[in-house]
Amino acid sequence: MTAAVPLESLTPLARSPLHIVRPRFPRTEQFLAAFETALETGQVTNNSRWVVEFERRLSEYLGAPTLVFCNGQIGMMAMLRAAGITGGEVIVPSFTFSATPHAIKWVGAEPVFADILDDQTMRLDPDDVERRISDRTVAILAVDAYGVPSDYASLAGIAERHKLKFLVDSAPSFGTRINGQLVGGCADAQMFSFHATKAFATMEGGCVCSHDAELLARVKAMRNFGQVDGADCHEPGLNGKMPEIAALIGLEQLKTFEQAIATRRHAVERMRTGLSKIPGLRVGQEPAGAQTNWLYLPVVVDARAFGLDRDALASALETHNVFVRKYYSPPCHHMTAYTTQKEVNLPVTERVAYNVIALPVYNDMSDEECDLVVSAIRYARRQAQNGPKP
Repeated sequence: MTAAVPLESLTPLARSPLHIVRPRFPRTEQFLAAFETALETGQVTNNSRWVVEFERRLSEYLGAPTLVFCNGQIGMMAMLRAAGITGGEVIVPSFTFSATPHAIKWVGAEPVFADILDDQTMRLDPDDVERRISDRTVAILAVDAYGVPSDYASLAGIAERHKLKFLVDSAPSFGTRINGQLVGGCADAQMFSFHATKAFATMEGGCVCSHDAELLARVKAMRNFGQVDGADCHEPGLNGKMPEIAALIGLEQLKTFEQAIATRRHAVERMRTGLSKIPGLRVGQEPAGAQTNWLYLPVVVDARAFGLDRDALASALETHNVFVRKYYSPPCHHMTAYTTQKEVNLPVTERVAYNVIALPVYNDMSDEECDLVVSAIRYARRQAQNGPKP
């Protein structure tokens, strides 16, 4: 066995850093004239020309009436409130970004954390959801982790039987399909994020989709301080309006987005093929019928079989200019903000959250970059076992 060499002394495999995200935006000349007109006229916000056009295009693309927001978090808060969620309990996965339970708390309800089904699709477990329903439950809020679509049909059925609202935090899943159909109208309402970290990015932004005209009308009013008739407000609202510049960028992004999704899916398949040959790794999978946009590629590390634990692997990858995230760790029920639920028993969530890394996936990821990610993981394992080979 060759003596181990400190990883920090090794030459990085990737010449340039492979960061966890690499946003790609249109060139300014593609929308500069329209933006200059907006600046000259002063019509830069308050649902002006390009925001209205962006909403029209999104509604057409998603096949569901859509309203845009300044960011996804405000959109989710408005969605919850418009669905009548102002108290009671909302069942939600703990395996999610903190914004999900935060939105529930901000509208006056309590998140009740449920487990995920497995360590590859990482979807909310319908059976565990049903076990956690009480006389205080008012809604189920699913999450499309990494862009993988939730089990909409099963969760919708549970919600219908118990007369609950079914909502989805689809922040990472814009562009994901089920049986060829884009997700967007698969619940009472869904929210998407257009943050710069997302596959479809407008710098900041988001949207809410719903086929429920009454719910969407309330969302629209809440986005504009709650105003319905002139300055009159029927209920307290927010300022959630998207500016023109974000809408202009979004319109340009739509033109090439299907190609971006194809590139992301190809990258994931290439990395999955390489990673499948490495012991100790469970690579994220999509459920049958899904065509996922793959915001990131999740990989659960079995420390004993792989030879390194998750944290050591993440550190080793950084020495090779490959930067990963530990999404979603800690799980929300272990966060200080939710200490009252720290003792909730969520075995699958905890096993995944403390052993998962999220690998980068880009809209323009090359085969060489995919292979570098796989090589860096393979090399980290080999170095931990035997030291570097000549």
